[in-house]
Amino acid sequence: MTNKAVQQVFRNIADLLQLQGADGFRVRSYQRVADGLRVLTDDLSNLAARGELRQIPGVGEAIAAKIEELLETGECRFHQELLAAVPPGLVQMLEVPELGPKTAKRLYDELGLADLDALEAAAQAGRLRDLKGFGAKSEANLLANIALWRRGRERVLAATALAVAEPLLALLQAQPGVLAASLAGSLRRGQETTKDLDLLVSATDGAAAIAAFVGQPEVEEIAGQGETKASVRLRSGLNADLRVVPPGSWGAALQYFTGSKAHNIAIRSRARERGLTVNEYGVRRLDDPDGPAVAAATEDEVYAALGLSWIPPELREDRGELAAAETGELPDLLTVAQIRGDLHTHTRWSDGQQSVLAMAQAARERGYAYYAFCDHSQVLTVANGLDEARVRAQWDDIAAAQEAVPEVRLLRGIEVDILSDGALDLSLDLLHELDIVVASVHSNFNQDPAKATARLLRAIRSGVVDIIGHPTGRKLTSREGLPFDFDPVAEAAAECGVALEINASPERLDLDDVLARRARARGALLVVNTDAHQIAGLDFLRYGVAQARRAWLTASDVLNTRPSEELLAWLKD
Repeated sequence: MTNKAVQQVFRNIADLLQLQGADGFRVRSYQRVADGLRVLTDDLSNLAARGELRQIPGVGEAIAAKIEELLETGECRFHQELLAAVPPGLVQMLEVPELGPKTAKRLYDELGLADLDALEAAAQAGRLRDLKGFGAKSEANLLANIALWRRGRERVLAATALAVAEPLLALLQAQPGVLAASLAGSLRRGQETTKDLDLLVSATDGAAAIAAFVGQPEVEEIAGQGETKASVRLRSGLNADLRVVPPGSWGAALQYFTGSKAHNIAIRSRARERGLTVNEYGVRRLDDPDGPAVAAATEDEVYAALGLSWIPPELREDRGELAAAETGELPDLLTVAQIRGDLHTHTRWSDGQQSVLAMAQAARERGYAYYAFCDHSQVLTVANGLDEARVRAQWDDIAAAQEAVPEVRLLRGIEVDILSDGALDLSLDLLHELDIVVASVHSNFNQDPAKATARLLRAIRSGVVDIIGHPTGRKLTSREGLPFDFDPVAEAAAECGVALEINASPERLDLDDVLARRARARGALLVVNTDAHQIAGLDFLRYGVAQARRAWLTASDVLNTRPSEELLAWLKD
């Protein structure tokens, strides 16, 4: 088990103990262990092998034994006993955003609400507002969060799906007779979430591919299996579909199964206007639908037959891409290779898991020209935020790392909180001394839209902010984000020379593609950052770039594609 997985078990134990009304000291002891595991920089298995688990804050002999049990078996008996002692529906209620164990216990004790359906019905009937601390607004917020949770259960993050899909794709590509294999559907289009996996194979004989697909260890249930198609349910809970097509139909099938529905409808409409018909088997003449295909072998051929240049999958949403493809005005979309540095990352100075030096070395390994350390500011105590003294102390650490990693220009930065009134969490004098300032909202997401808009505008106009980090503050499966009027914010960012971030963290992807495109249309500059809290987080870049591509962005639209000298000049200005 990973450090994060073990941490989640101990956090869940603390929640379960609260649900059972356990002593507060006992609850806090497990919370302390979870906090210690969250900021741990070494791998737990390494610490266990060296007999050093008890060096973790809060870990004594009994806790160390539970960690070893998790590492060895993947389960903790004590955790399983707690789960068995609490109604399953009550445990599920804890997954709802902003519904903590104390509130869940009150709802259970005072109203007998033991599952999510009962809770939702009670809120809809207005039964919660009579409880102390509840009201009509609390009920409305709870119902909105339940709806958000339900939507999150229907779809999974793209990163989660790709972690399952890409090994499957490699397996299929290795099978005899397979000439090509590709993702299709929403994952190929770079969407941020998906409902299932769509895979496509070109093969002279698809028997081996079908057999490998249904026979993999991750398959929990075979829903259907034929000579050219198979459907399975995986242990991860995802459904996966495989289609096998002959080489001569590869391009038509890849275009058809990539979608989106709106794009394909527009394609078929355009084909009819030209006396053609399009399906997964090829482009044919309407007056000879059983005749030879006009185009089918490649996607280029399919689009060319309709008078279009090839359209990148990320743009296939019927948002003007056909008109642009007809006139040769499709953008030269951003690529991962064009990103020259990461301007929003964290270290163990706040809530990251690696040192400044380790992150700098990772930046060098990726060939970055520059790299910014932007740990959290003081108000975010849950993330071990930095006050002014610790900010200055970190500069010595960054200077030492710069000597060790001269190939990368290391930038002294901060992710400073934007407070409820738009003020910043550290003094303007200190912020002026930094190389780069990322300003972000981390609290009070239920503000009135007018106040939320004013909050962001004040931060943008402060004169010290370079980037607005994850501007809406949304989390895809747990939080809608800050409600504000986007266009004035984007226009102010353009006017003040403040970049708006596309945060590449898979659970954020904030800005989304629609807002990022709107921001650029209003003159704002974008930046794609990972918000990495550990070295592995730097790999999130691909998801942010996919979001930028869906927003029609080119390298010139994105701040961190610029050479070092140009970037430093922009920051100085």
